[in-house]
Amino acid sequence: MVLPKGIIIDCACVVLGTNLGAVLKEKVPEKIKDPLTVIFGICAIAIGVTSLMKMNSIPAVILALILGTLIGELVNLDTKVRNTFQKAINKLNFKIHGDHDEYMKFYLIVAVTLCASGTNIFGAINEGITGDMTILVSKAVMDIFAATIFGATLGRPMNIIAVVQFVLLCICFYMAKFIAMVTTPSMMNDFIATGGLLTFVLGLSIAKIKHVSAVNLLPALIVIWPSSYLFTLIL
Repeated sequence: MVLPKGIIIDCACVVLGTNLGAVLKEKVPEKIKDPLTVIFGICAIAIGVTSLMKMNSIPAVILALILGTLIGELVNLDTKVRNTFQKAINKLNFKIHGDHDEYMKFYLIVAVTLCASGTNIFGAINEGITGDMTILVSKAVMDIFAATIFGATLGRPMNIIAVVQFVLLCICFYMAKFIAMVTTPSMMNDFIATGGLLTFVLGLSIAKIKHVSAVNLLPALIVIWPSSYLFTLIL
């Protein structure tokens, strides 16, 4: 069995950063944590804008975002994911300090950022097809610093996010060849662009510019495949 080396490196960096941040939690002053968190939010916005440049079909991406958001809102995905993470945190006896609602709101933002960004998923698919782990290793460099700052705020419960990230990216890695058979380069570019929009929204939330429930946008990452294919046939 081929090992997903890029995924292992990226997730290991997240775990390392998380636990380093947890150790330094009481030693890192708020005047350092807050500005750095905003900077990572701005970096996410920049990554999102860069990913949008790969867009092949604007109508396809807009349709996916609208339908994906509607699906997320109708099934109340944000609450379901929040409750799942909350149960895991409670079962593992992790302690949450401060305002519980604010903690979980930021926890979900970080979870989506690390687990479902277009860059991570595309990197896993690309490594599964070509064996090239450059994208994931590059992402790992940023993730270790981001995880350290996020870990200084969220503490050790962030380790759960790293586990979920590893599982999701491994699924993408081992399904990559099947995905390549049923998709086109145009569809993949539209997927990256949709992930870029999601990353842009996450950046706004991390930088505290505007909070949007990013979890409810996640179905767009699935809807974009048929949407892109449809507009490829029409246009």
